Amino acid sequence: MEAFKRLENEDENAYIWRVCDNKDLIGTWQDVCNLLNEELHHDYNESWYRKMYQSFMMVFDSIKDKYFDNEQLNKMEQKKQEIIKERFRLNDERTAYNRALRNDARLETRLDILEQKITDFGKINFPDSNYSDNDTADNDLLVLLSDLHIGQTFKSFNGEYNTKIAQTRMGQYVNKIIEIGKKNNSDKCYVSLQGDLISNSIHKSIAITNQENVIQQIKFASELITAFIYELSHHFNRVIVTSVSGNHSRLDKKEDALKDERLDDLVIWYMDAALSDVKNIDIITNNPDTTFAVMDIRGKKYINVHGDYDAFSKNGVASLSMMLGYFPYAITFGHLHTCAMSDEGGIKIIRGGSLAGSGDDYTIEKRLTGKASQMVCVCTDKGVESYNIIELE
Repeated sequence: MEAFKRLENEDENAYIWRVCDNKDLIGTWQDVCNLLNEELHHDYNESWYRKMYQSFMMVFDSIKDKYFDNEQLNKMEQKKQEIIKERFRLNDERTAYNRALRNDARLETRLDILEQKITDFGKINFPDSNYSDNDTADNDLLVLLSDLHIGQTFKSFNGEYNTKIAQTRMGQYVNKIIEIGKKNNSDKCYVSLQGDLISNSIHKSIAITNQENVIQQIKFASELITAFIYELSHHFNRVIVTSVSGNHSRLDKKEDALKDERLDDLVIWYMDAALSDVKNIDIITNNPDTTFAVMDIRGKKYINVHGDYDAFSKNGVASLSMMLGYFPYAITFGHLHTCAMSDEGGIKIIRGGSLAGSGDDYTIEKRLTGKASQMVCVCTDKGVESYNIIELE
């Protein structure tokens, strides 16, 4: 309330009148009382100031015509109207602000209730796996789960995809991961969700091919991936999960979308709540940014990105490394729907595939072909020992 501090050499009565006359800008009469008592070092109650101001105004109304001409009175009336308008504006802003606070509080309450319901659901449907294997292992698995595009539906000469096929392929993938883990006697399983977990409806061409609406896509993707992670927890000492957001999960067209508003975040939020009772699953939700995540696998840094901000190239690797301030051992990608591996300046770049494969209008128009695929890496303390491209039927 700096604007209502007592001015230097300001008469006390003039100051009381000025503050009282702006009561609606300050708040209640009690707020006015508190301000005046603090500035004037009095101990009056709000009624004293209110009645004093009313007396001021009665005297002023009775003498104004005698001591002020019409021009002065008009200026005073204009000033009064401006003050009234300002009061209404501030009242409207205060009302809107309070409404926003109430809405935020209600939303937070609903989210807390929803999170608790998901947690309770998880305790029943995803109890602790109690997996324990004390065998010494010299490797871990890095599992890329990229571009599921849940909700997309198509059928053509070059491929077919829908939620039922997505579910079948996820079953095939988890079985293959378990097989690779047993073959290599792997200890931990690091799972990187590489983005574009849902199809969304950001473009008309995408919306037309969607079988489910966006809410249904999020629900199905969340349940499907949660079950996928839970199954892995029965076969590895620990399962560590991280996630980055993809371009398909944005809420608006590219030029208007906010970087951190991506629907992929809801999937890992659901998973974190549903699997909270499973002790050998770690969900990493405190990444430095929504566009990249960091995994430390046997002392080496693996950076996970989707690929819409970072090119799968030497220039892309250089730009990302400069932003990070260090050179990671490897960078994992999604986005381009085909598995690939390369080495750029000593940094491994690893790309996962797509659960949908090819056969939709976009891939046909672009003459893109390829089976549904994902990527699993066997990692030791020396780095990636082997790359496993998993093709899915």
